[in-house]
Amino acid sequence: MRGIPGTVLSLLCLLSAVSGAPIEAEEKSFKVQRRRISRRSAPNGAAALGKTYRKYGWEVPEAISKKVPTTQTLAADPSREEGTMKATPEEGDVAFLSPVTIGGQTLMLNFDTGSSDLWVFNTNLPSEQTQGHSVYDPKKSSTFRLMEGASFKISYGDKSAAAGTVGTDTVDIGGAKVESQAVELASTITDSFLRDVDSDGLVGLAFGSINTVKPQRQKTFFENVMATLDKPVLTANLRHHTVGSYEFGRIDSSQFRGDITYTPIDDSKGFWQIESKSFAVGDGPTQVNPNASPTIMDTGTSLILADDAVVRSYWRQVQGAEMDEEGVTFPCDAPLPDFHVALGPTYMATVPGELMNYQRLGQNTCFGGLQSNNGQSLQIYGAVLFKSQFAVFDGANKTVGFAPHK
Repeated sequence: MRGIPGTVLSLLCLLSAVSGAPIEAEEKSFKVQRRRISRRSAPNGAAALGKTYRKYGWEVPEAISKKVPTTQTLAADPSREEGTMKATPEEGDVAFLSPVTIGGQTLMLNFDTGSSDLWVFNTNLPSEQTQGHSVYDPKKSSTFRLMEGASFKISYGDKSAAAGTVGTDTVDIGGAKVESQAVELASTITDSFLRDVDSDGLVGLAFGSINTVKPQRQKTFFENVMATLDKPVLTANLRHHTVGSYEFGRIDSSQFRGDITYTPIDDSKGFWQIESKSFAVGDGPTQVNPNASPTIMDTGTSLILADDAVVRSYWRQVQGAEMDEEGVTFPCDAPLPDFHVALGPTYMATVPGELMNYQRLGQNTCFGGLQSNNGQSLQIYGAVLFKSQFAVFDGANKTVGFAPHK
């Protein structure tokens, strides 16, 4: 394991929020496996890059916008089997979808440690905007309660948004249940949200301080269920082209090698934010990124978006790689070195070279899994990294931990 210089991040308090009521159960840990679905759209690297730019309020370069396909409305997918709790990633690992039951109705949602809203496609939306989705119907739930006067609006930097009303209902994720969990019901939704046709909504697992509900922010599902768990943790065990899982309350030591290395987070902006100040390419020496931007650990993002210095250093070692406003591309037959990157002051993760190939664009042109943050003030580490690491999000101790997969 590569060593790196040590620093200590400050820990800041989470803002208070209205909480749902966790349901007591004998079992104090709960696993949810991703479910097998048939993907209905091709992976698109430019779309994944543009989606991350929008999510964090960054201006999307015109060259990337032109590469994003228009929305298609598709018929519902009959291969979605209810109750199986099994899954594999979508083609291209664009999103990791997991079954979530709300008021007795099961939807396939993204688990997103980079946001804090639980919002769903529902019967308040026009039918033409819900084709291809499982839809939550609050009228079919005996436990749904409308939050009078409450609303939400998730706005992206390009003015795309989802907005609507808010209610509470019983939410069940892998057997972990919260009564009166805030559920956001979109009634208006713009095109960029519709492009993610395989997802029925999103479970935000960052901190409630950035939840968008007004007049009072709401706690996330993880914050609400945490006190009932054996351990106050959420683990992400995401895999490349195979089944993976999330688990609340337990750290499964059979899924990783060695010990978990923890690093403190800075949650002052509501994210699982750490330092990532050094890296290495292949067998090369450890390099320091002197002006490293803070790093958000985001399971809801597909790619790794890093500072230009890091991105250029890596792709400089790949023959034929090109970096422009449309993103980094390279010849598909070019060997890709491993990418070693600091996650906190004492742990260096290794992302195998094969994971750095995100998408084939043409006969011999591929889109890189490591892309530039375009000079923005944040680095975003998404699924390309998580597919190489077992990750622990510790809500009580405000740390994240990592170890390589077995």
